[in-house]
Amino acid sequence: MALRHATRRYADLATFLNEYPSTLGVQALVLPAESLDDEPAPELKVDLLLPLVGRVGPLVGQVVARLPDGGVALRIVETPAAATAAIQQLLAVADEVRQWLLATGRLVEPSAAPAVAPVVAAAPEEVARLKARVRELEARGPSDGSAAVEPAAAPERVRGLRIPDVDLVEPSLSGDLSDRSLRDALMALAVEKQTGLLTLRRPDGRVRWGFWSKGGPVAWRTEPVEETEVLGMLLYRAGSLTTEQLAESLQRMEAAGSRQGEALIEMGVCTFPQLVLMLQKQTDFVLQRALREREGTWSFHLLGELPERFLTPPLRVASILYRALLAHTRGMPAQELAALLRPWLDSYVTVIPGVERTFDEMKLSADEQQFIQIIQRTPYRLREIFSVSSLSRSQTAAALWCLYDLNLLSMSAESSGVRERERFLGDLAARRASTRAKTLFERLELHWICTTADVEAHHKRIKAEWPLSLTETYGAEHLPVLQEINAALDDTFEKLSTDARRREYRASIIEKSKIEQSADMLTKKGEMAIMKAASREALDCYLKALELTPGSAEAREGLGRARNIPR
Repeated sequence: MALRHATRRYADLATFLNEYPSTLGVQALVLPAESLDDEPAPELKVDLLLPLVGRVGPLVGQVVARLPDGGVALRIVETPAAATAAIQQLLAVADEVRQWLLATGRLVEPSAAPAVAPVVAAAPEEVARLKARVRELEARGPSDGSAAVEPAAAPERVRGLRIPDVDLVEPSLSGDLSDRSLRDALMALAVEKQTGLLTLRRPDGRVRWGFWSKGGPVAWRTEPVEETEVLGMLLYRAGSLTTEQLAESLQRMEAAGSRQGEALIEMGVCTFPQLVLMLQKQTDFVLQRALREREGTWSFHLLGELPERFLTPPLRVASILYRALLAHTRGMPAQELAALLRPWLDSYVTVIPGVERTFDEMKLSADEQQFIQIIQRTPYRLREIFSVSSLSRSQTAAALWCLYDLNLLSMSAESSGVRERERFLGDLAARRASTRAKTLFERLELHWICTTADVEAHHKRIKAEWPLSLTETYGAEHLPVLQEINAALDDTFEKLSTDARRREYRASIIEKSKIEQSADMLTKKGEMAIMKAASREALDCYLKALELTPGSAEAREGLGRARNIPR
């Protein structure tokens, strides 16, 4: 009977940390041969035996490749919440250890990237010959290995990605590459987590197919072949593959009818986890090219499932589009951006229903996440958002426009009624409860290591979020609670707004030894920031160290040096 349940054991924490970024971190996993006591089934349930944590799982994975050493590579399709939490806990512990090592001087950040060995240039005629060979091989099955190897060996191996037959099917979406319709469609597909086939047709006859899974691309295929997008040529041009290795991989592909990724693993040029990362970068590279196309047409066919299993997890298209648009917007003159927002100044800004999950996948910074939460909590007019935003004024303007332009925010003349009222009542109750939190720092959403500037900023922001004028929108019956909240905020501010009062209160709730240890750690962290010429980080560390131990000559001297770092 085929093996359906296996265990992946990690000998120690270092082994887990070394493998995580290129395996579990990208929804992949390698089961070494010793983990398999029988022929594995196409789909396996795998328990993880983690150091410090123990057994977690099972994770559900699909076998996508058989490795030369007898192991198998899996694409993880399902991870229980408990397993995810355990993995994150282990990563957090490792990061805490790293921070402690840095702070105590037992570990020093590398000052520069390691030198990369120069790539010896091949003769032009040799490169031309290899390029021609790449085109010839890819033309037989126009792909470079972006798709997974079928688990079961087939009598006849077929290279290349299989294109679903959709010629006689009306596309679900379509448009012209000369306008913004493709970008809007890709954003909608990301929000809706759709799976299907994107087809781009250029006037010169070139066709590009993108394989979409759960909202993002996992692979591409182009006809005629774009040699600059083939995996081997990308690695060669990046200096990661020599001329000899490229030639050998092509020979193996021709002899065995395999894909280039398989050939590179067999040659020992890369491991399976490294291949996953390379293929993901390749998919991103082709996506960026596709987004720059301005001539031709596009269409998208929704599919229940793709014809192959793919190694790479889908790219986070929403994050890619947002970052690209944000970089463009921040480069605009302030007057131009203000002109774009001016028509909406008196409109209510709300998050479009159904896109909340997308924000979780966009890798937003802590300040950006807080900004989204502010908008979700209360329906502010656009002009009011600047006074309560967790971002700077220019960052707020840029974020507002980008999120609106990507159809994640809406602007309306009136606040939505029942839904907004329910959200207001829930947030009002939560804010009232927070004014009775265990410590004064928590009442202002602050860590106990904070400065006067932090206290002032948080007090101003929360007060702006809960003005008495909210009764005009939600009713006078809420005035007593709003007054209670504001009075508690002002009382907390009064007790924390001066250095002396804040230190006195801190000493009443935090042990002296812990305060001194934290100050020492901040001083060492500030020293490392100076070594990196990170002026803002250094200033923040020394200011907080002096906040905890104002008599520290070492912290005061470090603060002076931090202020002299060129910005």
